[in-house]
Formats: sequence, C-alpha cells, structure tokens
Amino acid sequence: MRILRFDLQRPELEYYFHELYQAFDPGVKNILSGNADGVLLQKTEEDTVTLQLNWYDEKKLTRTYQFMKNDDPLDNSVYKGFFYDFLCEYFDKKLEWGTLTGIKPVKMVFKYLNKGWSQSAIRERFSKYYRVSYDRIDLMLSIANRQADFIVPTQKKGLNKSISIYVGIPLCPSKCDYCSFVSTIVDKNADNLTKYFTHLLAEIQRTGEVVKAQGFRIDTLYIGGGTPTVLNARQLDQLMTALENAFDLSQLREYTLEAGRAETINREKLAAAKAHGVERVCLNPQSMNQQTLINVKRPWEAGLIEKQVALIKSFKFKTLNMDLIVGLGDETADDFRRSLEMVIALEPENITIHNLSIKKGSRIKDQMGIVVKEGYGEAFYQAVKQRLNLENYQPYYLYRLKYTQDNSENIGYAKPGHEGIYNILMMSECQATIGIGAGATGNLYYEETDEVQKVFTVKDVKTYNERFEEIVTKKIKAYQIYFNHKNNKF
Repeated sequence: MRILRFDLQRPELEYYFHELYQAFDPGVKNILSGNADGVLLQKTEEDTVTLQLNWYDEKKLTRTYQFMKNDDPLDNSVYKGFFYDFLCEYFDKKLEWGTLTGIKPVKMVFKYLNKGWSQSAIRERFSKYYRVSYDRIDLMLSIANRQADFIVPTQKKGLNKSISIYVGIPLCPSKCDYCSFVSTIVDKNADNLTKYFTHLLAEIQRTGEVVKAQGFRIDTLYIGGGTPTVLNARQLDQLMTALENAFDLSQLREYTLEAGRAETINREKLAAAKAHGVERVCLNPQSMNQQTLINVKRPWEAGLIEKQVALIKSFKFKTLNMDLIVGLGDETADDFRRSLEMVIALEPENITIHNLSIKKGSRIKDQMGIVVKEGYGEAFYQAVKQRLNLENYQPYYLYRLKYTQDNSENIGYAKPGHEGIYNILMMSECQATIGIGAGATGNLYYEETDEVQKVFTVKDVKTYNERFEEIVTKKIKAYQIYFNHKNNKF
C-alpha cells in the first residue's frame, strides 16, 4: 500500500481531501506526519491557494488557484473544488460525480427544490460548484421528479403521523466474500437464530406498544437482512403475525421481504408471506455466472434462480426485485452483460444495479485491502442504462458508496408502478424509520430543522442477545422522546 503524507496548512481539510483523493487513486493511505511515498501540500496566502502533489517515484505537479470575489476562503467546499481541478489535471481524467462524495446526492436536489430553486439554477449549482457532469445532473433531476409523488407532502408540515419500519434479521446460511454486513452464520442447530428470534419478537411487541399509544401508523414495512428467509415458514408466520398485532398496518403502502438467497426459499415460506400481505419480494442473484459466484463463495446451483423466480411469480406478488453487482469476482463487462440479459429475460419488475464496494468487514477487504481495479468505463454504464430503458426500466432511486468501481453509483430501476417506496423514503430522509433488531438503525426525522437523528443498535447477534434488555430499553426511550416531540407539534 502506498502512503501519502498530507502537509496541510488547514488540517481540517484532511477528511475532504482524503475522500476526494480516494475517488481518483483508491487504496492510498494518507498520514499527517512520518515517512511516506509522496507528499500533498496545501498552502493559502491571501487570495490564493497553492496545491502540490509529489510522488517521489512519479511526476510532480504544483498549481496556484485564486479565490473568486464571492468565495469564502474558509469554505471547505471551495478548497475541495480547487483540489478536484488539481487532481483532474494530475491524473488526466474527470469524475462524473465531480467533488460529490456523499451517499445521497438526490437528497441535495430536494433541498434546493424545497428552497424554491428552479431546475436551471440547480443545474448550474451542481455543474459549476460541484463539477458534476451534465449526465449525472440529469439523472438526479429525473429521479427527484419521479420520487416526488411518493414523498407525502404533508410530512413536511408535521401533519402526517406515518412512519416506516425496518426489521433486521442479520443471519445468513453462510457469508459471501464481498459482504461487509455484520451478519451471523446460523449455527448447526440454529440455536443463535432461535434465541435471536425470541428477542426480536419481544422488541417488536415493546416497540409496538409505544408506537400505537402515540397514534402512529405504518407507511412502509421492510424485513431485511442478512437473509430473512433463513427463518422457517412457521417463524415467518410468527414474525408477521407479531408485526400485525403490534402496529397499525391498515394504511400500509408497501410491504417488502428480502429473500435474497435462492436456496433459502420454498413454497411454504412464500405462502406465509403472501398470506400476511407482502407485496414486494427481493431475490438477489448478484451474478448469473457460475464461476463468479464460486469465486466469492456464494452458493450456486444450475437453474435454481430461474426455478425460484417461477415459484415467486406463481404467488402473484406485485413486485419482484433482483440485484446484480458490477465488478464482482473479477467479472468482465461481457460477463456482467450476460447476467443482465438473463435477469431481464426473467422479467422482474425491479432490477437494482450495485457497484462492488470494497469495505471494512468483507473478506475481500481483509485479503486485498481497499483495491478497486479499473472499472468498465463510462460507455459500459451508459450501455447498461440504455439496455434497461429499452425494457421500460426507469431509474427511481440511487445512492453512492466509497471505494466502488469507477467511483460510480448504485441505481434501482423499476417498471412504472413498481417503484420501491421504502427505498425512496430512506434515501430522501423525509420520514422517520423505526429500526427493530440487531443492526437496524432508526432514523428520526425532524421536519422543522430537516435533520435526522440516528438510533443505533449493536450489529452482531451475540451482543444483541446478551445485552437485550439494555439495548431495547435505550432504543424505546429514544423513540418515546421523538413521538412526544412529534405529538406536541400537532
């Protein structure tokens, strides 16, 4: 791993410079002192800033930039813009997302729209200030326009007592090499699953008592993982019955069940989901190529995905989502395109395209470090979008992660009428979400300040089981305070 020392006159720029540098040159470690393979210098004098990058075994570049009349010399974003221009020249390339490194760029669009900005003003802001390409600006605006109908306007006025719920089941039959989630492998006798399930039902009941007492109803409900379908059919039925008893689901707009691993699905489990009103099922092959899945230690069986899709469709769920990951297991662009064509042929209503992100907690990260190989290029990503568009799949939500192929984005595509409402609300952060279970984060939205307060839960099942009473009591107290605050607004 190469080491780059940051010699910054303004040390507070370290985070911003690190994030942006990683987008151009992933895998480099930065330090603020000590021996290094190269040095990045930043120095500000009156109305100019000088940047210098000197890798001792490579080229050296020095440039001086002048603050404009309206620039604030203490604004970190101004420095980030200069640094972006500097890196573009040094590496002789531009990034489609410019200086943006955040997860939720569409939320920024809504921020400007809510301030009354015109689309032309928003375009200019993203183009000149953040250096975003016209293509990605158009993508953000089109997604924002599509999401607007699903974001309840009265929530902005504090008049809507709807919230969403995420139920986390962070257990899997095995762990794939690329996975960075803190998920637990179900032990031989499923003892860890049984103990976790008992505690999960208890948390559902206790949380429901608070939510119902305060008069809140559930807008969307998402059961995610891990792999929720490691539960057997009886447990799934118990779980969904507990949710129905605990919460007001009478005005539910969407009910999603992740059934990500094909080998965990059977007719009895799907029948239980259907009986309880699940409308959206997620089956996530990640790749349709045998060797790719073998490489990342994800189970593969010839024809299983096709068989399970047919089974899911036989229950006539409203929406089937299928996920694919770009850059998985050393796949080529042609490998990915073959997977995409096979998934399109299965006719799911949603297709979500993720870009491989090498993150802490995955075996790939442990083995290789943060290494992002050269991606497939912008032409590849445009071809994927055009191919999906031909089949009437339109982008309806996106988010971004660090250390991805080509600094790209993750996009959910949907046929009209099949947009994932929970995904939209999560990315726009305009509604409170209650997180139940290990690793399930609550997001408490305060519309008066447009801020979100996080309610974290320990991620691993063992700690959740051992400290259950302490953890759940703390979470419920946070939710109680939030509901009291909301009710005082009515």
